[in-house]
Amino acid sequence: MPADLLKEPEQTEPARPEPSPALKIVLLGDLGVGKTCLRAQFVHHVFSNAYKATIGGDFLTTTVEFGAESSQTTVSAKTSDFRDKRASRDPDSKSVVSQPLGPQSVNLQVWDTAGQERFNLISHAFYRGADVAILVYDITSYELLLSVRSWFARFLQHCNVNAPGVIIVGNKLDRAADRAVDADEVKDVLCRNDPAFASHVTDWENDVFEVSCRTLASVEAVFQRAAIIGLRNAAETNHDRYFRAKNVVLDDAQAVSSRCAC
Repeated sequence: MPADLLKEPEQTEPARPEPSPALKIVLLGDLGVGKTCLRAQFVHHVFSNAYKATIGGDFLTTTVEFGAESSQTTVSAKTSDFRDKRASRDPDSKSVVSQPLGPQSVNLQVWDTAGQERFNLISHAFYRGADVAILVYDITSYELLLSVRSWFARFLQHCNVNAPGVIIVGNKLDRAADRAVDADEVKDVLCRNDPAFASHVTDWENDVFEVSCRTLASVEAVFQRAAIIGLRNAAETNHDRYFRAKNVVLDDAQAVSSRCAC
């Protein structure tokens, strides 16, 4: 028998799974608007009336699934910023997402930052490389909505990203009877005397939310939308190290966030 027929077949290594893309999400807003509660409800589904001001910033890592019914959420907490600067994107390019075949996990690194001016110098370091900024205000205070503009202006100065995604969130929907501003007024208020602000929000109908951290109302939808915006922006900058070549249009309905924290 020929010797080559006696050789054992070569062992082939199984294909390694593609790493999940990671997106950096930063929560911005004044003291007491509910940034910490917003993140805690999304990651842990926990609400507390006890208030403790955030000093500097920290992050939790959680997972959003696209094209799957559920997923496990892994949580870690650190106080550092390890992300490199991200390239700018072309704002005129199409909203197409590079997504691998089958379900895809997207890791969200959600940063909670201090809402007090005396911690601004510390917080600025945490803005760098952010894919999406979530601007949080309290619907019972007109002034807290106005302050969103100054928070975003500082963010743009220090994030080192040309066109980050932007989501605007009005918290304390459970106190709607005490509201000082309606959701349909948000664009007019923020763009009054600052028309350039409008260009930073891709879709005013889908990127403005009202939530209740107390009741969990619409909290998950905020972070699902953040994942969609971050993926779109990253795809437009051709980040091949995060995404594979297959291009698909990503609808909001494809995003399903985890309901399990561990």
